[in-house]
Amino acid sequence: MITIDLSGPFVTYSILALLGILGWIRGFRYFVSLALMTTLAYLIAVQGGNFIVGLINRTYSNLPRLAAFLTGGNAADAAPLGPIIPENLEAPLLLRVLVFIALVAIGIGYTFPWEGKPLSGWGGNRPLRILGALAGLYTAVLLTSAAAIFWREFAPTATVPDMLATALNSLPTWTGIIPSTITAFVITLLIVTVIRFNRIWAVDGGGGGGGGGGGPKK
Repeated sequence: MITIDLSGPFVTYSILALLGILGWIRGFRYFVSLALMTTLAYLIAVQGGNFIVGLINRTYSNLPRLAAFLTGGNAADAAPLGPIIPENLEAPLLLRVLVFIALVAIGIGYTFPWEGKPLSGWGGNRPLRILGALAGLYTAVLLTSAAAIFWREFAPTATVPDMLATALNSLPTWTGIIPSTITAFVITLLIVTVIRFNRIWAVDGGGGGGGGGGGPKK
């Protein structure tokens, strides 16, 4: 009988391995979109704390003053509205989680111009596969960190199955390495952009005109 200890590093290592392998299979062009959007989501919704909540509340509260200004009235006389997002524990945190999920979903679902066609199989295009695997590991670190941080904030008020709680409690926050990891990713992206500037918008693959019957694309 095989017993899996969810309180140990099994869940974390599984996520790292899964996304690293997926990055190798799909390639850097395809996976960098998810890495970029996950980085943006992490900076806004996780590392930025309640910044997005405060921004939305301030914008909403000042709508009467903005309307008065646009209509030629006295903005100083317009009474501000109350915050649209309640200042409690659950609502701001839920908004941050939803913003994070939405941005990551864009990275998964939206086809960015530089992506081209995802790689397939295991061989060929080794530089793109190595960079893709690194982007996958990087994305996994951000995702596990975000899940761990959100869970630690949700835990006092959330009720979840014991098995799920054990798995979430096992995730590391990586707070000590996240800033360096993001910096390294940005530097790598800049170097790749400089080296391959003339190919950023070019789509890999697709052969030229009427050559003879070549084999399948690898």
